[in-house]
Amino acid sequence: MTSSPTLSRALGAFWWLLTTVVVGAFGLMLLVMAIQVIARYALGVAVPWTDEVSRYLFLAEIFLGSVLALRYQEHIRITVVTDLLPAGAQRWAAVAADAISILVLLMIMGGAFNMMERTAGIFASTFDMSFSYLYLMQLVAAGLMALLLVEDLVVRLRGKPPNLPDEPKE
Repeated sequence: MTSSPTLSRALGAFWWLLTTVVVGAFGLMLLVMAIQVIARYALGVAVPWTDEVSRYLFLAEIFLGSVLALRYQEHIRITVVTDLLPAGAQRWAAVAADAISILVLLMIMGGAFNMMERTAGIFASTFDMSFSYLYLMQLVAAGLMALLLVEDLVVRLRGKPPNLPDEPKE
């Protein structure tokens, strides 16, 4: 749906960066958890920050990874009922699903913003990071998913199936 090559390149760079962040969060989480296990069972020492850091990295993976899953239409879908519908009704069911999903994401964004305000002065117990960053990640992810769904909704309302983006380059 992009028209200019510059915009297309910028979006490509954005999706590459987001993928890199998600994969990086996963790799860091594995590293931190390995440190935690080795320190606890091999060295007999508890490293308190590893539990919180691995939890935050896991949340980053979930929220930002869900944006990538939506972009590539890889979220789980139950289509038993919609598969029985004629093509036109399937399209309108998809339009309704997109619209409902956008509304839910807008509510999530509102809740995340509210929680950002409430937790701005609350910090992690083992290192200096405000809890509001966790809700910022949720807000950003919900916003990106809403934008993707708006794009799909516009394409569907024009009577076309949504385009799948090119597969990520390895």
